[in-house]
Amino acid sequence: MVQELPMRKDLFTPLKFKRYFEVNGNKVKIFGKCEVTEKNFEMLVNTNDFFKYLLGKDSIGVALQNTPKEEREFLLSGISPEGWKVLWPGSSE
Repeated sequence: MVQELPMRKDLFTPLKFKRYFEVNGNKVKIFGKCEVTEKNFEMLVNTNDFFKYLLGKDSIGVALQNTPKEEREFLLSGISPEGWKVLWPGSSE
């Protein structure tokens, strides 16, 4: 079953697009449109790790430490890795 991810409560930076998640066994698919590129983006994370983050048991960096930081950012800001490249084309890791 597809469920909507909770939206951030910061009224000064509203998100244009909703994000969703779908649990499939030991993986969760997180998907939605990028706030910058408006292209669809999806990622897979471990189910237990995702719910530790979602329920506030661990910070995103601890719960999803095996997920690339560029993908974790999609959960926080709705900006995909491609969107960050658009915003800061000269930046590198």
